Amino acid sequence: MTFAHLLKRASKAAEASPLLTLAVLAGVGALIAFVLRLQGPPPVVVRLTPVVESVLRDAGTPRAGAADADVIVVVFTDYRCPICRRTDAALERLLAADPRVRVHFKDWPILGEASRLGAQAALAAQRQDKYLALHRALMSDPAPLTADRLPEVARRAGLDADQLTRDMAEHARDIDEQLNRHAAQAFALGLKGTPAYLVGPHLIQGGLDDRRLAREVARARKAGPPRPSS
Repeated sequence: MTFAHLLKRASKAAEASPLLTLAVLAGVGALIAFVLRLQGPPPVVVRLTPVVESVLRDAGTPRAGAADADVIVVVFTDYRCPICRRTDAALERLLAADPRVRVHFKDWPILGEASRLGAQAALAAQRQDKYLALHRALMSDPAPLTADRLPEVARRAGLDADQLTRDMAEHARDIDEQLNRHAAQAFALGLKGTPAYLVGPHLIQGGLDDRRLAREVARARKAGPPRPSS
C-alpha cells in the first residue's frame, strides 16, 4: 500500500467522522514512521573510490554466492539489530534464487557486548568454513546470546563448538582487526546504523525485504558495478 493510498483513505475517513479522522491519521502517521525507519533514506549512487574499493576487496570479509557474480551485495549487519534479523532471510533466498549474485557480510557490532560476541563467533566460524551456517543460526535464534549459550547455538548450526571456542581465542586479534575494518568502512561510507547495503553502485540504508532486494539487484545489474570517479 502506497503513502498516497493511505492518505486517500484517511481523507475519506475525514468526511465520515472527525473523531475517526484523528484515529486514522494517528495510525497512518505511525505506519509511515515505521516504514521510513524500516527502509531508510533512498539509495545513493557511489563511485569506485578507495573507500568503496576497500569495502569490495577486503579479503577477510565473509562472502557467499557466485565467484564470478555480476552483482555484489554488501550488507552491514548486527546480530541484535531487529530489522537485520527480520530481513536477513531475504539474502538467503536471494542467494538460492539468483546464481549470479555474491553477498559480502560485514559484521558491524554496534549494539553492545552480545552483538560483538556474535560477530566474533561468526568470523571465527570461517576457520571451519561455517560462517554462513552460524550467521543464520545467530540471526534466527530468539534468545539473547551469551557466552554460555554460544556452544549450544554453534552445535545446532553444525559446528564443532570446542573448535569454535579455540579459534575465537587463538585468532582473537585477527578477528578484532577484521571487525575494526568493517567499522572503519561503515563510517567512511557515512552509514548511520544497521542494516545497510551496497548493491552494485547503490548505497541503501534500512532493511530490504525480498521484493525490494530483488528490485535493487535488477537495478544494479542494469547500472553495472561502481564506476571510477571522473
